[in-house]
Amino acid sequence: MHRELLTVGLSALALSAGHVRAAAPWIELLDEGFYVTDLSYDGTAAAGNVVGDGTYETFRWTASSGFVRLGQASVPTLGVGGGSPDISYNGDLISASIADSNYNYLTLGRWSLATGLWDEAFVPQPSFVREVDSAVGSAWGLTGDGQRVVGYYYLQLPSSYRVQPCAWGPSGSLEDLPASRGRANAASYDGSVVGGWEDSGLGPWFPTIWRNGVKYWVADALGSTQVNSLNLDGSIGVGDGPDEYQGMKVAAIFRWNGNEYDWQPVGALDGTVYGQGGSRFTSVSDDGTIAVGSNNWGFNPLVGGDAIIWTPTTGLMSGTSYVESLGLNVPSDMELRDFQCVSPDGSTIAAVGLRTDTFQWQTFLIHLRAPCAADFNNDRMVDDTDFVAFSTAYDLLDCADPSMPLRCPSDINRDGLVDDTDFVLFAGAYDALLC
Repeated sequence: MHRELLTVGLSALALSAGHVRAAAPWIELLDEGFYVTDLSYDGTAAAGNVVGDGTYETFRWTASSGFVRLGQASVPTLGVGGGSPDISYNGDLISASIADSNYNYLTLGRWSLATGLWDEAFVPQPSFVREVDSAVGSAWGLTGDGQRVVGYYYLQLPSSYRVQPCAWGPSGSLEDLPASRGRANAASYDGSVVGGWEDSGLGPWFPTIWRNGVKYWVADALGSTQVNSLNLDGSIGVGDGPDEYQGMKVAAIFRWNGNEYDWQPVGALDGTVYGQGGSRFTSVSDDGTIAVGSNNWGFNPLVGGDAIIWTPTTGLMSGTSYVESLGLNVPSDMELRDFQCVSPDGSTIAAVGLRTDTFQWQTFLIHLRAPCAADFNNDRMVDDTDFVAFSTAYDLLDCADPSMPLRCPSDINRDGLVDDTDFVLFAGAYDALLC
């Protein structure tokens, strides 16, 4: 399709654009025993662990497929586990800590929807990698494009070993992140920014961000403070940092100012026991307007905790209060404990609660709004601003073009090209105007 035809077609559609009522938020209750740890870009696919049977096997979920177990669970076979499953923006790739195919040790893995198989790191085991307690490493995060898994491995030293933070790719690439010892928990879409922690050598963990290979300690340490999540380009990170006055760790936001990361301690919920409880963020939306996580009232596990959410408008809120503010209710016979993640587009939150009748963990999805793939600037309208972005990408065509924006959002059908098929989809959304 020629550019003139694209412009004329969309201009004509603009004249007939109507208004559509926005859907109210709603809750989708998932099966018991499945703990969602990460969501795809628009929340339509999820990854996590099967906790109900104690296997901690990795799963992939969509509304159409349900829960699909992905195999190579390490807990039943090796007796060890670790890490956190993550999913790519398009929902097709999943990272996790898995047993290698020979069930010899725990390692980093990446599963592909296209093949239905796991790629395995450090198989066979190279000489520079050491096995410790039936593990050679563990996966804790995945780049948005799904091309690299971040976590750690045990690096063999002449007379000892250390926990080496790393980024590994199924193609065989391995990047050691500069640190005395530590772990990578999260990565930006293209992997140029990685977040996690570094051990100072004196015990405390310093929340750390590696930006284009340069290490930044983004806050002082108090116990095990760390960076748990990054947005699309790594300009915003979330995790926890020290509140030395109160003697506890509190949820924190880290923002890149062009030279370093400024950190904002967000605090903990009222009623948290100073010196015992604390809070942390585990996920942030790409635009930085939603951060979610959990709050522990104190050390006593019987006391429990609550989910937390922060937005610029509401400030820090308990998850229970937030659900009620939406006109919704936490499912009956459930204690809400965690907002584990928010989808990068900010449309969906994965909430986890403990069933008081079965004592099982259960996830429910809070859909704040329906996905709107053609709304590139996330203002809930598909208008001329989105048209300009689409037309620019349409001229570039190939998502692999270095000039294409991160995530290639104009590739609506996710085939790697911004072409006439995407034009038809964009035109329909442009005609509707409101998401």
